[in-house]
Amino acid sequence: MKYVTTAMLIAAAILVAFSDAAADGSSIGVSIISDRDPGNFGDPKNTKYELNGAHTFDGGLIFGGSFQYTDTAFSDRTSQNLEGTIGYRVPLDLAFSVTGSAGIGEHWRQDPSTSFPYYVLRIAVDFKLKQAVTWNVISYRFRDAFDHNDNYDTPQVATGVTFNLDTQSSISAKIMRNWKDGQPSSTGVSLGLKQTF
Repeated sequence: MKYVTTAMLIAAAILVAFSDAAADGSSIGVSIISDRDPGNFGDPKNTKYELNGAHTFDGGLIFGGSFQYTDTAFSDRTSQNLEGTIGYRVPLDLAFSVTGSAGIGEHWRQDPSTSFPYYVLRIAVDFKLKQAVTWNVISYRFRDAFDHNDNYDTPQVATGVTFNLDTQSSISAKIMRNWKDGQPSSTGVSLGLKQTF
């Protein structure tokens, strides 16, 4: 499955490189996420660093990929996620849009024998408040390992705001609630920067 995930990311990179004529645009972004204890926001659980990229075609089709590195608070434990997705964005009117995506990924820790593949589904609703400000009204992520025994049932609900710095750069802030195996696992806050070209 790791090879399938890598192949999806390579395919997305090739499409980005060779399909400018048919494309709306590409983007690359970085995010820093701080996950806090679900019952006590003052207690940190982990910090995540994410690098992501996407290529959007004129028709709304989106190929994306991301790499996320997680550093667990007060420990030397780390984990990584490598993910590839295919999505579609539908504008409902001049202000509202809905984006959905599906993908596969690989999750691993220091011990290579603990790695496992997973699948992920996302849906998001955005509302453009004005030219420079978009309210990311709600996003929902359903994520689980292909083998349910890997205990990676980790849904997420989030909301946030994106500010356009200019026609190609934006910053975003988001707050999210995470669950694991049916129980709240963390409340996260993130800051992100994205560059389109």
